[in-house]
Amino acid sequence: MSGSRQVFTVNTLCLDGLRAAEVVVELQHAGGLMQRIIMTGLPGGAVREARDRIRGCLEHGELPVPKRSILANFAPADLHKEGNGFDLPLAVGILALAGLVPAESLAERVLVGELALDGSLRPVRGALALALEARRLRKRALMLPFANGAEASLVDGLRVEPVRSIQEALLVLGGAPAPEPPTPVERRVPAPDLADVLAQPSARRALEIAAAGGHNLLFVGPPGTGKTMLAQRLPGLLPPLADDDVLAVSALHGLASGGGVIVRHPPFRAPHHSISRTGLVGGGRPLVPGEVSLAHKGVLFLDELPEFPRMLLEALRQPLEDGVVRIARVGRSAEFPCRVQVVAAMNPCPCGYLGHPRRGCQCTPHAIFTYRRRVSGPILDRFDLHVDVPVPDAELLLRGPRGESTRDVAARVATARALRPEGLPSLDDASTTLLARAMGRFALSARAATRARLVAASIAALDGRVSPTHDDLHEALSFRLGLHSLLAAPSPGEVAS
Repeated sequence: MSGSRQVFTVNTLCLDGLRAAEVVVELQHAGGLMQRIIMTGLPGGAVREARDRIRGCLEHGELPVPKRSILANFAPADLHKEGNGFDLPLAVGILALAGLVPAESLAERVLVGELALDGSLRPVRGALALALEARRLRKRALMLPFANGAEASLVDGLRVEPVRSIQEALLVLGGAPAPEPPTPVERRVPAPDLADVLAQPSARRALEIAAAGGHNLLFVGPPGTGKTMLAQRLPGLLPPLADDDVLAVSALHGLASGGGVIVRHPPFRAPHHSISRTGLVGGGRPLVPGEVSLAHKGVLFLDELPEFPRMLLEALRQPLEDGVVRIARVGRSAEFPCRVQVVAAMNPCPCGYLGHPRRGCQCTPHAIFTYRRRVSGPILDRFDLHVDVPVPDAELLLRGPRGESTRDVAARVATARALRPEGLPSLDDASTTLLARAMGRFALSARAATRARLVAASIAALDGRVSPTHDDLHEALSFRLGLHSLLAAPSPGEVAS
């Protein structure tokens, strides 16, 4: 092929949810002397604007500005190219046409980055996800902005080349060593201590069981009884994230916030009930994860559960069951993982004081029934543990002893998690009879029966046993059957009391 029609190719990546699609930028001189950069292959608005940024960058850095038109094709042609990371590969390809970049230096190397007019590189969104995809594609190196180097360096088996400017990129492509990436910044929020929660033994017990088995938990009680305090202390009882989970969780947070922070401990997300559907389950443009995915491998806390629009709660049913959010748009789709523990809190009635020992409830039975019915049966069925959180005794609050600390309970939880068997535990004859009787009397679904067995296994593991007993299953069912009171209309006598 003649020099005037020589084609240079530059490898880059385009984010598509948590995954990234490989894109090859093909460049060659086009006919005529119009000095244009002609783009084909469905470039988005930010990509089309790159031609002007690149020209200004080259002029500012006294680098060769194209004297002839250049054709830049983004392959594959049927993939929409969105994002701010195409500036660097496009500029490098143009400079390769000018003879400043050897073609062999572009092989097996991925380039991403946004150019400023002075030639510096601005960070891109989702750098960790891009690095994971580059490794999966068996690329040799990833060149990206210096600000993204810390998170990308977490990926083993990939050489990360963080550069600060187009001039520094040319030096590295010419054979100079790349700068060392900065040290990753870890997001560490001090976990509140479980010892601060006083006089709630049943709720503390349920929290420990939930931590041991990854169970969903629902607190019901009047305002001010400690429901939120209990939920906030669950992440401190969970073990630190495994290395693979650190990458997955940090990549999700990088997509949502721009990245740069490494998450090594289970996240805690507490969205307000006014959140949008996109904010909760993900979506938008570009496709970003929602709160349920940002809580991946951690805790999603839904305070004031009945105040969430029913449409939002129903949107959580499939993700909670499958552990993944699937978003489909015209011409695009994405999947975001969401293996989460859901902790929810609600009042027993609209005014909040049903069953309060010192304040009377002002709600009618119909108002209470309507309030509770805002949460559907299928959503309630996904909670493994239901706990009434009563008003604590004033003397215990003021003078009572502190409970076990988070450190002590977390150690017991870690031992139980190591002991707890994988899969569904077997039951002895007495336990099987008890479960069958409960299924018939309370119309438990197959999901409810299965989860009761899993809760029993967690209870047994906390006691140092592999197989659950009749007593373990009985305790598991006692936590489960409280949900049925939420589905039934309260009697006038219950309101009066």
